[in-house]
Amino acid sequence: MLQRRLGMDEEMFRILRQQRGLTLQDVATRSGLSRSYLSEIENGKKKPSIKALEAIAGALNVSLEVLLPEPTEAEIRLGDRLKLAREREGMSVTEVAESVGISPGYLGEIERGQALPAVDTLRQLAEVVALPLSQAFQCGTLGDKVRMLRERLGLSRAELAQMADVTPGFIAQLENNKTQASLPTLRRISQCLGVSTCYLILEDDSAEEMIRLLNPDLRELLQEPRIQLVLRMVCDMTEKEFEFLLQFIRLLKQSGLQ
Repeated sequence: MLQRRLGMDEEMFRILRQQRGLTLQDVATRSGLSRSYLSEIENGKKKPSIKALEAIAGALNVSLEVLLPEPTEAEIRLGDRLKLAREREGMSVTEVAESVGISPGYLGEIERGQALPAVDTLRQLAEVVALPLSQAFQCGTLGDKVRMLRERLGLSRAELAQMADVTPGFIAQLENNKTQASLPTLRRISQCLGVSTCYLILEDDSAEEMIRLLNPDLRELLQEPRIQLVLRMVCDMTEKEFEFLLQFIRLLKQSGLQ
């Protein structure tokens, strides 16, 4: 495994350790790292290797990404995720590129944020470096989401435009974040893409933060298609429907059914 040095969110490390009632010695015992080394990491005096970060994350029962510092707006998060996953697998740029059938130079551009791969290429990259698809396809803007979903369904811009009763030029501008759509138009587009309207338009900062803090087992559960289908259905519920669902869950838990 490569031992590249990474940045680390020292404050998050300290907060998580203290929330769990752990001393540095406790984390040292669980991770196999020395207390003095952990103290220097927590105080920002040393940058841990990927192997050390994995050991610390395991000791705290969180995913590795939780300990990484928040990326700046200038950073391309997809490229960072792919590069981190590749290095965790101990693979070189050439090895991954050959496995996917692209050039090492092109993969380097993707990791540096200078190129955005097609959905099929991204899916292959994620499989080779063992990156969960939910992380590989993570999108930020409305345009990003529309493009990702359209390509995943194998639709051209013209086909989606015809289905949603808009022009191909409008879809292109929407995907490039150069225009905005009315709510009725977004509803038609979301129906064509098989997602809820709120998935396209809502800011996910708070939800993403909650997901980042979940332990790895729960994060893996949320990636199951059945769970995601339920979450999408909940997204379009009325207040009365949602209250009925909550009541049903309470009754289910009280019944003691497994």
